[in-house]
Amino acid sequence: MYKSNFGTQNQIHFNNEHEFYELLGYLAKSDGTTSLVWEHNENQGAWGSEGRIHLYTNSHPFAATLPYSAGVGKIIKRVNCNEFVENLNQNHCFVMGASQNIDAIRATIPSLYLPDFERGLQL
Repeated sequence: MYKSNFGTQNQIHFNNEHEFYELLGYLAKSDGTTSLVWEHNENQGAWGSEGRIHLYTNSHPFAATLPYSAGVGKIIKRVNCNEFVENLNQNHCFVMGASQNIDAIRATIPSLYLPDFERGLQL
């Protein structure tokens, strides 16, 4: 489901649906540049779990506005946003981890935005 803003402070922002579906393509490509995780930080004394996008490269060619935080180890940057990660999982067949089912995700994309999704797969 497309929304222009995600997060309690609208930290993830899209100017239009084209940007949204392009990012979904980028996240779906399963080439080792990203992964989705649900970190159970409450087990370490933090306030609660967090949905995150882990980025393993400095090159992020998509147009969407994403709030990056520092990564650790092989993770170059992270994007924290429970609402966005939940949306990917609940509405677009994304799973936690680095390997996604592109065909299942593609099936959730409105036909008008399939070219944007395909472009994201190529970024």
